[in-house]
Parts: sequence; structure tokens; C-alpha cells
Amino acid sequence: MSYPLSVTPMELFLTDEVFNKLEAKVIQAGAKALLPERIALAWHLRERDTQRALRMAEQLLAELPSEPSSAVLRLQLLRAEVHWLFADLDAAEAQALTVIQQAQQQAKEQADVLVLVMADAYVLLAMIAGDRGDLIQRRAGFDSAAALAAGCGDEFRLEFAQLGGALAALRQDLVAAVNQWLPHVRRRLSQPAHPALHLMCNEFLTFQALQQSDYATVFQLCSHTVSSLARAGMVRQVAMAMTTMGVAFSKLDDHSQALDWMQRALDLARPHGWPLVLGLALLQFGHAQRKLGALDAAQQALDEGLNLLAPLSNSRAYAFGLLYLAELQLDLGLAEAALQTAGRFEQADQPPRPTELRLSAMEVAALALSKLGRADAAHAAAQSALALAETAKLPLQLSNALSTLAILHGRHPLPAPAGMQAASPALHYLHLALTAFPPELRQSVPPSLYDAIAAECARLGDSHQAYAFGREARAASESVHRQDATKHAVASEAKFHAERAAMLNETSTTLERLSLVGQEITCQLQESAVYTTLDRHVHGLLSAHYFAVFLLTPDGERLSLSYGSEDGLRLAPYDVALSHPSAHTVRCALLRQDIFIDVDPTERPGVLLPATQPTLSAMFIPLLSGEQLLGVMSIQSTQAHAYADRERLIFRSLAAYAAIAIANARNYRQLEATLLRLNQAQAEVHQKNLELESAYQSLTNISQTDPLTGLRNRRFLELNISAEVSLTLRHYLNWQRRQEAGEVPHTSGPADVDLLFLLVDIDHFKRVNDNWGHPAGDAVLVQMRERLQQACRDSDFVVRWGGEEFLIVARSVSACSAHVIAERIRVSVAQRSFEIDGAAPLALSCSVGFAALPFIASQAERLTWQEVVGLADQALYLAKHGGRNAWVGLAATPATATMLSLNSLTHATKGAVEGGFLRIESAAKAE
Repeated sequence: MSYPLSVTPMELFLTDEVFNKLEAKVIQAGAKALLPERIALAWHLRERDTQRALRMAEQLLAELPSEPSSAVLRLQLLRAEVHWLFADLDAAEAQALTVIQQAQQQAKEQADVLVLVMADAYVLLAMIAGDRGDLIQRRAGFDSAAALAAGCGDEFRLEFAQLGGALAALRQDLVAAVNQWLPHVRRRLSQPAHPALHLMCNEFLTFQALQQSDYATVFQLCSHTVSSLARAGMVRQVAMAMTTMGVAFSKLDDHSQALDWMQRALDLARPHGWPLVLGLALLQFGHAQRKLGALDAAQQALDEGLNLLAPLSNSRAYAFGLLYLAELQLDLGLAEAALQTAGRFEQADQPPRPTELRLSAMEVAALALSKLGRADAAHAAAQSALALAETAKLPLQLSNALSTLAILHGRHPLPAPAGMQAASPALHYLHLALTAFPPELRQSVPPSLYDAIAAECARLGDSHQAYAFGREARAASESVHRQDATKHAVASEAKFHAERAAMLNETSTTLERLSLVGQEITCQLQESAVYTTLDRHVHGLLSAHYFAVFLLTPDGERLSLSYGSEDGLRLAPYDVALSHPSAHTVRCALLRQDIFIDVDPTERPGVLLPATQPTLSAMFIPLLSGEQLLGVMSIQSTQAHAYADRERLIFRSLAAYAAIAIANARNYRQLEATLLRLNQAQAEVHQKNLELESAYQSLTNISQTDPLTGLRNRRFLELNISAEVSLTLRHYLNWQRRQEAGEVPHTSGPADVDLLFLLVDIDHFKRVNDNWGHPAGDAVLVQMRERLQQACRDSDFVVRWGGEEFLIVARSVSACSAHVIAERIRVSVAQRSFEIDGAAPLALSCSVGFAALPFIASQAERLTWQEVVGLADQALYLAKHGGRNAWVGLAATPATATMLSLNSLTHATKGAVEGGFLRIESAAKAE
């Protein structure tokens, strides 16, 4: 048999829809299938069924001539990709390089086909480099693939390679890659494209969101990847997205959800046996198990994951696995084992590990040495970690290293550090650990650090300092609790999105499959074929050990078992009279109603039909063709509660198809009536979708609303303020450009585009709670809502900021009108008494502090909105200390723009005012 030596250009990926058509065509053709189609099927099976793809490739290579034609090179490249998927990176790289070398030597008349083979080989080399942790070579591989694809005019491969290069760049320099590629990624996502390209875009945005701890975006992107982009033929990436979803849930301390998503990744990857995907999911699975306290299960998962990743010992995933294992061994009290595992980070034959991971391993080693009683060695290891953290300028890791030294000095009599001024070495290092946090990260100081300092001060007898740091620990704990609440809200919202996406995907998949099943059933013209087709699909879609179809006899007096099977064996025919007093099939036929039965498993199970096994769940559906009763269809299960709404919907649909097929086999009548039943079933699914959308909207509103006052809360502001700030800054930048171009005269700024932040605090609110109780205080806070809303416009944000403080964000105003708004708020509160149950009307006042954004008109972007709120808070402080029932505003002066650092505006406000860098606007009224 002769074959052509070349094939047409091969697609890099096919959607499932196109692939299914290709597979059906090849299978139907059998031995007559064309060579290009057989090669294409093998190529596109590489991630769908890797072993089958390899078998087909070997068979085709045995049939083809040995000359390196484009067909042979494509199959050799497939073989190389199989090596890559199974972590044999050296073999994969060698074969890919051989393919490139041989393709370069071939005749020019096959140029385009061969160039695309080379492009795909460079993509594979890039993926191999990525698994080895070599980001430079990964990017180089994608760049080479992009250049070859551009030369052939293959837009898909060009875009795929460019996005692959963007992903590599993202891991090298996050900020630079985001600046360069983010607009392109967003533009690509907004356009129709192959799902593989959208999946790559999602991977880019997911990595960026993970680095920024934007877990809501991670959930949204991963859910979209799993639900909508899983048909791109990129099974490996979909499994990785599931693992990423689990990591994000773990970061939010929702380890149960994390385990669920990692299990999904394992379930998807295990049939394929790919070491990297399986190993990574197992490592994260084990890490989450450790967080939940399931240490034995964590040990098993980590051991299996590291064993799978052993061929990839240079990878970042393997390094994480070593760290997870060392931490687990320390938890298990296996100090010697933890020390050995941590020591594997510094082996001479391994490439340098990421600094953050090295530091964590060094700290584990120090603690392990301490538990082993080797104090001097532990101290030396901790000092090495401290030196590395100082050199790397990593503040969080530096604080951890100092805290580790404090722990060691608390456990062992070690020499005091040079220059120690604290009362003990442990206290010396704890203070240094606290000061390691720069001002911008001070809110990240863990409460445990303050607690440790307080405990050491108490041990030393310094009760005053112990009390002070105890207060700091409580404040930090409250901050952590607020962060935990935010995390919980994000996790709850993400869980809703993920479950909704999974349900929609499952429903869509089920309906698609039911549609195909219906076509197969209704095209049968022989009743025996209808029954066998029904039997196959019933067992494929539902839990059923028993399936039967009863048809009404011509005399209309009996139901006859036309088809029945139990555990794969055919049942002997028998009849049931319609006069039977208790048969469920008879009741279903006479009532023409669905019957669903759940038997209590604690009771002795009965036998619903002769010769059947004991049944705990059963469904009976009448087979109706219009008004005509054809019979009854039934399935039964030995599982309790096997048939919920989804299963009932599926079985109703199958019964509808069965009735149509049986009626068609007899006379092809009443087809439209049964199809209407399927439309009703689809309408039920649509209604469920509408209910889910409504539930999601309600959840969003609840999470952004203060439960006491009904006003918006901080979460609402954080989600919505960025757009307002961007709009204001855009107006100012346009104004500056027009000024520079001479299009507008030089003024203080554009009109009515400022954002004004006003902090409002109820004066002497503590007296209300002290004198009349907290219900009275709550009543005052609720009534403040009406006063503030009356004083503000509908377009303004009115936010419950905390306690008795409110924040008003006036949009599209001029900063010069701020005092008018502040006075209107002050008067609105002061002129009307507050009504309190059981007491006379209560007269209260408020104080207002305000500042505008941009704070410096000529340098609109210098202060963030959070910093402007900080200035408003300082103004509120001045109003309070100036006598209350007053407003104070802070504004920039010409000198403000000359300041190199603006930190003193909020940290030393009084000095900034005295130095002429801040201008105060104020008006006080007698209380």
C-alpha cells in the first residue's frame, strides 16, 4: 500500500464538536479512512486519550515509509508530546529537536506544512522548559513558534504562541508583563475566538489575580475555564485550573472547598496518569489536609505527589512539595525527617530554589534542630535565614526569620545578640520582627507577633508594656477577623458562582446528551431496537439495576412486560391485570401520573415486582402518545434516594422519547405532543437558572449593605469607587493635556469633576449608649440615615464607615463647594431631635471632616482615594477637638506640589499646616 509523503497543515487544537465529527468519520470509514484524517485523529487524541493516541501513532508509523515526511514528523512529534505528558522530559526534548532538524532539511515544496510542524515542536520545547522551571527557554520556545507561524500566516498558532510567551513573561516580571500584555489579553477575550485562546487568556488573568490575592477574579476565571472552555481539547489545562481553584479556596481558609476542587482535578487527571498534573493536585490536596488537621492523609498525598514529580525535581511544584512535607513532618514531631527534607533545598545538584521557599525551608530546619536539642546549629541556621532575608529585602520573610530567632532564644540559653538593648534576647528579636514590617505593610502584622511580645514582657515583669502590646494584639485580631469576614464573603460568593457554573454546565451537557439520545431512540423503527437503545442509555444516565417497559394489551385490560432487564439479564415476560389492587405499574397507568417511590432503608425492603431484587428507589412513568396510553416505563435502584429532580427530569425525557419511538414504530402519530413534554422540561431548567440569578443578586446586595442602617458598607465602596476615581483622574489628565496644547486657559482645574470625601461622626455618641442603652444608640444610627440622605444627592454614596462614623462620597462636584455640603450635613443633624423609645427627644450634633480628590490639581494621581479619606479623617479629628458641631476641610496649597513625600500630610498634619503645606477650611457652631 502506498501513502502520500505529506499531509495538509494540521490544526493545533480542535473543539470537541469538530473532534467528535472527525472521530465519527474515521470510525465509520474503518480501514478505508484517509491517511490525513487518521493522523489528525491520532494528533487530537493526545490529551483526550493519550495512550490511544500513542497506539495509533505507532501503527501509522509502522505503515508509513521511513523517510521523514511531514506525516512522519507529525507522528514523531506526537510521540514526543506523549513523553512530555508523562514527564520524560529528556526524551521529549530530544525527539522534538530531531523533528525540527529533519523538517529543516526537507524539500521546499512542503515548506508550509513542515514549518507548522516545526512551530508545534517549538511550542512543545517551551512547555518542557516550563516544567523544568526554565522561564527564559520557555519564552524563547514560544517566540520561535510565533515567528514561524507568522511566516505561514497561521493566525491561531501565532496568537497561541504569543499568549504562551506572555505567560512566561508574567512569571519573570509581573508588572512589566501586565503592562505589555493585559490590554491585548482583554481585547482577545472580547472577541470571538477558539476556546483554546480564551483558555490561555484566562490563565494569564488567573495568575495575575493570584499574585494580587484577587480570589474573586480567580474563581470567576477558573469557573469559566471549567464550565465553558473545557471543550477546547486542552484537558491538562482544565485540570490545572481546577487545582488553581482549590489553591484559591485554600488561601481563603476554606479548605473543605479546596479539597473538593483538588479532588475534581485528580478525578479528571488520574485516568490519563500525567505526573505533573496529578502530582501538583496531590501536593495541594495534602497541604489542605494538613491545614484541616488530617496529618496522616496529608502525609499519604504528599508522598504520592512527590514521587510522581521526582522526574521534575527542578520544578517549582517539586520545591513546594518539599516545603509542605517538611512542615508536615515538623507537625508530626518527626524533627529529624523534617531536617533532612529541608536540607534537600540546598543540595549541590539542584538549581537554586526561589528565595521565599529557601527561607521557609531554613526556618523549618532551625526549628527541627531546636527540637532535636541542637541549639547552636539551630541558631546558626536561623542566622543564615536572617542574612538571606536581609539581602533579598523581603520584609515578611525577614520578620519570620527574626521571630524564629526569638523562639530559639526562648527555648535555649544562647549568647545574647550584639547591641541588645531589650531586657531579653527573645524580646530583642521580637521587636526587630515587628519593625521589619514597613509602614505600608503594618496592617499585615500577625496578632501572634504582638501576643509574643506581650507574653515576653509579662514574663520579664513589665506589665505596662505587656498591657500595651496586648492591646495591639487585640486590634490586630479584630483586623484579622474583618479580613476573615471578607474572605468568607468572597469564598461564599465564589462557591455560589462555581456551583452555579457546574450546575449550568452539567445541565447543558445533560440536555445536549438527551438531545442526541432522543435522536437515536426516535429514529428506530423496530420496537426491539427501541428497547435495547433505551436500556443502554438508561444505565448510562441513571442509577438502575432494573429497567422495564410495559405496554397495554390490545384489549386494554392488562399491562404486558414487553422488555425487562435486571443486572444485565433479560426478564421473562409476564402480564399484570389492570384490576390488580396494589401494583405500582397499574396505578401509574390508571392515574396516568408519574410515581416516585423512596423506601425507608431502615425498614425491611420489599420486592416491588416479581423476580426482582429488593428496591429502595423506583420511578414509574406512563408512556403517552397524545391522549393515548401506550404503557408504563419503570426503573428501580437498590440505592436509597437515588432519584432527585435531575434524575426525574432525565427519566421523564427518556419516557417521552420512548413513547415517540413506540408510536413511530406503530404508526408515526402524535409526535408533536411528546416533543412538547421535552420543551416543558427545558422550561423547568430555564426557570431554575432564573432563580439562581435572583439568588446571586440577593447575595450580592446583602454582602454590600450594612444590616443595621440599610446603607452601603465598605465592601460596596471598595467594589465601586475605582471607576469613579478613574473617571475623575481621566477628566484631570484631559484638562492638563488641553492646557499644555493651549486649548483652555490656565485655571485651578476642570469644573464639577472632583470627588469629595466627607467623614461624619456623631458627637458624644458614647453618652447615648451609656445613658439610654445600645438599642437607643442603634435607633440614632438608623435615624442618621434619613438625615444624611436628605442632605446628600441621590448620586452620592452614603456609606456606614464603622461605629458612629459615616462616609459620604459626593461625585462630580467642585472641591470649592465642599463647605456647602458639609454645612448642609451639620445643619440636617443638629436641627432635628432624635426619637428614642421611653425618653424625651434627644438633641445631637455631628462633626464633619472632608478632603477632595484629586488633592493636588496639577498632580492628580499623587494621592489615592484611601489617602484622601485619611486626610478627611484628620480633618474630622480637628473638628472634634475644635469644639464639635463643626466642619473642617483640608486642602492643598501651592507648596504641597513641591513635597517629595506626602506622608507627613496624614502622619504630621499639624506640622504640615504650620509649614504651609496644608490649608484648613473650618466653621464651628456652638453646641
